[in-house]
Amino acid sequence: MKKDNIITKTSKSITGGADQILEQLKNGLSKIGDLGTNTKNKFIDYVKEVFNVLPLLEKAGFRTNRLIVGVSIPPSVEIHFSRFKELNKEEIEVMYEEYKDRKMFKLILKSLLMSNEFQSKLSSESLVFSETCIEISIPPKVSIKYLNKDIANIAKIEADFD
Repeated sequence: MKKDNIITKTSKSITGGADQILEQLKNGLSKIGDLGTNTKNKFIDYVKEVFNVLPLLEKAGFRTNRLIVGVSIPPSVEIHFSRFKELNKEEIEVMYEEYKDRKMFKLILKSLLMSNEFQSKLSSESLVFSETCIEISIPPKVSIKYLNKDIANIAKIEADFD
């Protein structure tokens, strides 16, 4: 009897939790659907601006591995980068001057350089630096991602065979 009672309570709890999550999702999606055309167009322009600065960031030595657009409230753009070359301070300053009117470029590049400096001071026996992720949202977020050395070595071997 007790076993059946626990299973029934657990089942009701899970069902109630799932119903609550579905309701929150439905409410969130309806809010996204209610966004005005003007708001949607501003977000589209914002994402296009991010796309337009990616080649400039590559010139600065940061390759885009992946880009994820979060259609949510607030909307977000998540960009995963790996550094493939390092520019000196003078070269960076030249780029800042050349693209001084590109606020998005400066914002992302400064974040990448700051996270790169921070990451260079961290080390681990079992983890290797993988990539830097910048999430442009409210609030913005920079993540430094690491992989287990064994996984990183397998990925490198697989890449060498391709």
